[in-house]
Amino acid sequence: MASSPLSSLQLIRQARLDLGVLLNDPLAAENFTASVTDIVQQVQLACQQSAEVALGTILLELETPYPIRHAVDVAIVADLTLANLGQNALQRSSVVAAALTMNIGMHALEALLAEQEGPLTPEQRSQMQEHPLIGRDQLRMLGVSDIHWLDCVAQHHEAPDGSGYPRKLNGTDIHFDARLLGLADRYCAMLANRSYRRRQLADSAMFSTLNSGAGTVDQKLAQLFLSTLGLYPPGSIVHLINGETAVVVRRGKLDSTPLVLSLFDANDQLLGKPVLRNCADFDASIIHVLDSRIIAGQLPLSEIWGAPAKA
Repeated sequence: MASSPLSSLQLIRQARLDLGVLLNDPLAAENFTASVTDIVQQVQLACQQSAEVALGTILLELETPYPIRHAVDVAIVADLTLANLGQNALQRSSVVAAALTMNIGMHALEALLAEQEGPLTPEQRSQMQEHPLIGRDQLRMLGVSDIHWLDCVAQHHEAPDGSGYPRKLNGTDIHFDARLLGLADRYCAMLANRSYRRRQLADSAMFSTLNSGAGTVDQKLAQLFLSTLGLYPPGSIVHLINGETAVVVRRGKLDSTPLVLSLFDANDQLLGKPVLRNCADFDASIIHVLDSRIIAGQLPLSEIWGAPAKA
């Protein structure tokens, strides 16, 4: 009897597990490029099966160590954004591979910084500034020959106005996909709690990402990014004007009017049966966003999204 296909949630969990093994000892891989390609396909299949579940894992599946979780989060955002642009899976694959490996040049440092209190040391700052080029060279050594993948890794911290690093490229010298990768990297990092920086809520993270400084974000890319994710991406926890607390299930017609599933009543009591509401209705309009950790790990995602979130 053939086994059932993996759900979107299972595919993301498997991608995280496989990437953790790969990046912790990349030299042990029989074929590093093929191993990354397998993980790319897991991420893309998860996004194809349910973009909502894939995005929901960014806010609600927090058990994986930060460096691995962050890489898969950025890969999800990059894949969905390029799909929104009309690119097919093959066209997107190099960028998704770059997202998964963009921080290989500082993998050990990234794990340390996730727990470190206080500012970076001069040595850490230097490694941080050079990690895109270090990563590109490591990937070459591991057998990666895809020039677009390598360039995206090398350029993902460059900025259109020349204020980025490590080479201070500007304008059209920076690949569009590398700029997207940098945008997704900043956005997902803001959603994560770090020892040296508190996480931002989804709407604040979007605002901060798209308004990080004049000349550092391409406006056409910013519009594409916002149209893909919205102010309240799936998995966001929101407080409604009727007093209920709800989780965003999927995008609505407008960025500000998603469909949500109310979980708690106005007295913070768990509803006997969750209620689907449209935030376009005044009584269900969003007042503010809450920290997603209040339900992360407490509620099976299948109760929000059904079969695509089967554990």
